[in-house]
Amino acid sequence: MGTIIKKHAFSSHGHLNLLILMSLNVVSCAILAGLTAWSATNFFVNLIIKENPCDLLLRTEFCSKIRATYLFAFCLVSTSHAGILIERMWATVFVKSYEKQGTILGAVLAFAAIATSAVSIYFVTMDEDANELITTCLTFSASKSVGNQIYTMFYVQLVLDAIVSVVHYGLYNYNKSIKPGSSGSLSEQFQRNENVKTLKQVTPLLILSNITIGVYIFVISVFRLYKNYLPPNWYEIIAALLFMMPHMPLMFSSLLLIELHKNKKDLNAKHEKLMANQNIPKTDQFQLSIGNWEAEYEARYNTGATASGNPSLHLWSLAKLKTKLKKKHQSKVAVISE
Repeated sequence: MGTIIKKHAFSSHGHLNLLILMSLNVVSCAILAGLTAWSATNFFVNLIIKENPCDLLLRTEFCSKIRATYLFAFCLVSTSHAGILIERMWATVFVKSYEKQGTILGAVLAFAAIATSAVSIYFVTMDEDANELITTCLTFSASKSVGNQIYTMFYVQLVLDAIVSVVHYGLYNYNKSIKPGSSGSLSEQFQRNENVKTLKQVTPLLILSNITIGVYIFVISVFRLYKNYLPPNWYEIIAALLFMMPHMPLMFSSLLLIELHKNKKDLNAKHEKLMANQNIPKTDQFQLSIGNWEAEYEARYNTGATASGNPSLHLWSLAKLKTKLKKKHQSKVAVISE
């Protein structure tokens, strides 16, 4: 997980504030995946090696920190989504200057997401009974002391994810509705185009994570109320399938970071190919721009005739001629000043 973040996240194409929040989201998904895999493995191993069903029960005291860490990571997924949305809203409002802003916003939003999740879990689990017996460390429905608080947190989290998804969709449509070149400087138009591309890239991550969390919360808090009306063992089978769900946003967010890195490499490759096709030294790029501008001016206003042959050769010759005239003028000025 650390290798993915180190190799792909901070070398990806995008503002560093966004990459900080995306990496935080990946870490939270990694914690969820790791604890879920451990809990499921521990449960099925004990199911095989222990003959007495009573030996499968665990004291809440043993699972207290594990459950708190799991709930913290679960809450952090949603708060990091909210942080990503706020960061994109900030980039939309301050589109003229956001490109040059530092990483303070990303650090503040990441700290706020972590602090909000930690404080929420502290109040949710503060009345936990250490002597309660549970089947797995991630069993919440059997906890009479904190079960209601946990389900309340899940409902709030589900509403938050829904709000984030709706606002994110509206923000994407707003940035997309502004036509390129309609208003603003080139820097502003570039940043707005980056907003559209970034929102489009982040959208699948939000959709998958929100669907995953939504289904998870629905099953454990609503669907369980009707488990007595289902065929035998159906609810247990459905609950067991939930052990796979936290891995989905982890894999998807990792793939997203890799995709962002690939987009940056493709952009650099296209730029290098474009420069290679022009076959012009880098030191003369400024003169080439002047030549292109003058050729476009002549073509638009018919102030001169275009030379026959290779158009790029004409532009290159025009740029070299302008350079020679400029140097000749500078030498005359130097002689006069002496």
